[in-house]
Amino acid sequence: MTVIRRLALYAALPLALVAAAGYGWYQFGDTGKRWRYEDALAGYCQGLIPPEESAVLTDYDTGSGLPLDLHYGGPGGYEYCKVGRQMLTIARIPADARDDDGRRGVFDAVRPAPTGTLPLPLGGGWHGYTNRASAAVVLTCEGQDASVVVAAAPSGRDVAGSATARLLTATAERAADHWDCEARTGGVTPEDYPEPREKSRFEAEGTCAGLPLRDRDDIDWIKETTASPGTAPLESCVLGAAVDAETRPELLSLTASFGPFAQAVVPSGDGEPQPAGGSGGTHWATAACPGATARAHFRVHTETPAGEDDDAFARAALTAFAERSARQHGCTDLRLPR
Repeated sequence: MTVIRRLALYAALPLALVAAAGYGWYQFGDTGKRWRYEDALAGYCQGLIPPEESAVLTDYDTGSGLPLDLHYGGPGGYEYCKVGRQMLTIARIPADARDDDGRRGVFDAVRPAPTGTLPLPLGGGWHGYTNRASAAVVLTCEGQDASVVVAAAPSGRDVAGSATARLLTATAERAADHWDCEARTGGVTPEDYPEPREKSRFEAEGTCAGLPLRDRDDIDWIKETTASPGTAPLESCVLGAAVDAETRPELLSLTASFGPFAQAVVPSGDGEPQPAGGSGGTHWATAACPGATARAHFRVHTETPAGEDDDAFARAALTAFAERSARQHGCTDLRLPR
C-alpha cells in the first residue's frame, strides 16, 4: 500500500508542476496576457470589441483598458463602453428614428464633439468621418431600413486618428454581423488625418468648391476638406476674414449631414419639419438620398448679424454647397429655401 501511495505521489507531482507552470504562464506570460484579454473581451460590450485593434489602445490591460461597459435603452438600445481612452457608442439606428430633444439618447452619444477641425472623410472607402476630437463609421443595412453606427470620443487630449479609425471599422464589421446587417464595408484607412489649413478663396477645390466667392473681397480665407465621393456622413466648409495676423474670425459656415447624422437634425418650423427654410443668415435645405429614409440636411450659418446682401449671399452659398454635395452623394429632389 505504501508503494502504491508513493507511486501516486510521484505521478501527481509532475502534473502539479506542469499545472503550476501553466498557471504562471497564463498569468504572467505575453501569450497568456493576450489570452486573458481575449477571454475578457468575449463578455465585454456584447463581444463587439475586436482584440487586435483594441489592444493597440489598451496594451492588453483588462483593468484600466476595459473599465466601463454599459447598455442603454433595453432590447433596442445601444452599447456604451470604454476601450483605453476611447468612449465607444455602438448602435443599430432605425431610419425612422429622430432626436426628440428629450432625455439623452443615442443621437446625443454619436453627435460630433465640438472642435475647430472640420470633419474629414475617414477614407478607405468607409462611410465615416473624424474631426480629430471624435469619429464615426456608418454601415447602411441592406433591406433593413437601418444603419449600424460606431462612434468614438477620445478622452483627455487623445486624437481620433488612425488607431481610432481601425478600431471603429473593425468594431462596425462585428456589430454588422451581430445585427445581421449586410452592408458595404471599406478597406485600409489612412495613417494620418492632417488638420485642414486656411487658404485663399481662389483655391477652393473640395467642400468649398463652386461657391460664389470670386467677388467677395471681404472673405480672406477658406477652410475645406476633400470632397470625398459620397463617403463622408458629415461635410463642412468655412469662410473667414483676416482683421490682422491674430484676429481671423469666421464669417460663414456650411455643413452637410447624411444618414443617422441627418436624422439627428430637426429643422425648425411650425408643425412637421420643413424640407427647406430659414431666415436671418441661417438657412437649410434637404435632399432625398439613395438607401436613406431621412433626407440629407444642408445648413448655412452666418457668424455675424446679416444684412440683406449677406443673407442673399448665404442662400447662394448654400445652394452651391448643397448642389455639389447632393450630386456627389447621389441625392435627388433637392429642396432649397426661397
